[in-house]
Amino acid sequence: MNRNIFIALVMLFNSSSAFSQDVIIGGTNNNRPLTWHDFKGRPDLNSSHDALTHWEINYILQNIRFTGDTVKIGNFSVKLELNTGKSWTKPEKQTVRLLKHEQGHFDLGLICQREMLKQLHNTAFLKAGFQDKIKNIFTSILQKYQALSNTYDAETNHSINQEAQDKWNNFFTQELAN
Repeated sequence: MNRNIFIALVMLFNSSSAFSQDVIIGGTNNNRPLTWHDFKGRPDLNSSHDALTHWEINYILQNIRFTGDTVKIGNFSVKLELNTGKSWTKPEKQTVRLLKHEQGHFDLGLICQREMLKQLHNTAFLKAGFQDKIKNIFTSILQKYQALSNTYDAETNHSINQEAQDKWNNFFTQELAN
């Protein structure tokens, strides 16, 4: 199940100060397990896959202050959103096992979001090229999780290999518990 992942880069100059993460599912800011009702896209009947989970991630930077050559960013907000219109399933193929597998793809988005926030929080930015540095951080982390998503599908054979799926499920549980 190839993953289509989208990243938007937004920068605002404002006056708040915090690190935040939003998780949007079905238009609501609510991190919850996915259900088959979240997969509203038209199934690709030509695909050999039974479902596709499409998440998007973007960020907003606020309260940017320049002090000499350094940059202080007061607010990093990273939003992960399940794109329900691009997420699809073949209704006759819906199983608990497949839904758990698709949840794993969304969990990779959650882990990606957390890593982005951590990296941005722990990085010192210089005035020269700070915007490019931020974009590079996001791009490299996003590429890492796109590759991890492909590895996940390969190792689990798209949920068919239950032993590998169980191993990945344990990985997700451990990563999201931190």
